[in-house]
Amino acid sequence: MIYEVVIQHVAPEKRDEYIEVFGDILQKADYAGAHAIKFFTSIEDPSRVILTIEWDSVEAHTQHRGTPTHDAMKEAAARYQTQKSDGAHFHVHQIKN
Repeated sequence: MIYEVVIQHVAPEKRDEYIEVFGDILQKADYAGAHAIKFFTSIEDPSRVILTIEWDSVEAHTQHRGTPTHDAMKEAAARYQTQKSDGAHFHVHQIKN
């Protein structure tokens, strides 16, 4: 498994709506190879949101880029974002359970 980690910025007053709308889009997309999806909201900076998606592999994620479903998802998310997202793929190195 790998993790897609995306740092996003949204208007604080729209943050909860963004998570609800974007989360619903991600669930309905039902991307093959995607598993756990989590949003983290910052306590110190209410405009900051981190999205993590567990994927089978980088390829499992990137195969969806450019599809109509993926493009529609990006357009919907962009309506809420105040800055361009910063994301990458990561391996987890768990230290403690």
